[in-house]
Amino acid sequence: MKRLAVLAVLAALSAGLSTPTKARETATKSDSHADKLARQQQTALYKFQKKQEKAQAKAQRKADKQQQKAAKKYEKEQRKQLKNPSRPEKHTS
Repeated sequence: MKRLAVLAVLAALSAGLSTPTKARETATKSDSHADKLARQQQTALYKFQKKQEKAQAKAQRKADKQQQKAAKKYEKEQRKQLKNPSRPEKHTS
């Protein structure tokens, strides 16, 4: 009878010890999976930010070019006015 009780206790302990090992493996796998997903998300965010920076720089270059063109046109108009003062001014809106 005592042997049977001892065997039952040993069986229960061995089953209890094997379960946490599997749980630890599952936890390790889920942690590594979560790390992988976090890395992928970080990479995607980095790529998105780089694209945004590139688009913003392109828009800034375009705006600068338009500003420079407008300033050049204005200076040209001013030179024409100085050259021929009797010419009426253009009104632009």
